[in-house]
Amino acid sequence: MLCHPVDCAQWRHFDNTYGWFGDDPRNIRFALSTDGMNPYGNMTTSHSTWPVLLSIMNLPPWFCNKRKYIILSPLVSEPKQPGDRIHVFLQPLVEDLHLLWDGVEVRDPVVNKHFTLHVMLMTTINDNPAHRNLSGQSKRKGQGCSHCLSETCSL
Repeated sequence: MLCHPVDCAQWRHFDNTYGWFGDDPRNIRFALSTDGMNPYGNMTTSHSTWPVLLSIMNLPPWFCNKRKYIILSPLVSEPKQPGDRIHVFLQPLVEDLHLLWDGVEVRDPVVNKHFTLHVMLMTTINDNPAHRNLSGQSKRKGQGCSHCLSETCSL
């Protein structure tokens, strides 16, 4: 039974591959989630807003999705859905995640010492249309499965 991502095989596989990451409990594992919404509640309005949220997965399950532990980064707002062009808006976030994977020097206020913080993007949480957009696909291109990519017809 999966109660928290720490119980999943991917978490264990990552810890086995990058043991140094799991050695420091202060290193952060993020889950990214996004989906489009109409901020005006009127389905005839041609406007789309896509909040991109980062949840800290190191926390206990009852804290992971609390508002004060979720980071809004970025907020994509356009007249139409960004579709598979969402990568343009996510590029600064990807650059920051690369920088944080390499590590940044931060101060731990509890022990008043500096340490190197590392961050990784562990998973994404989306519905299928948002997942296709994030993976650079859409039904227009004729790819039906985001895992199999071009090997599956959208029909």
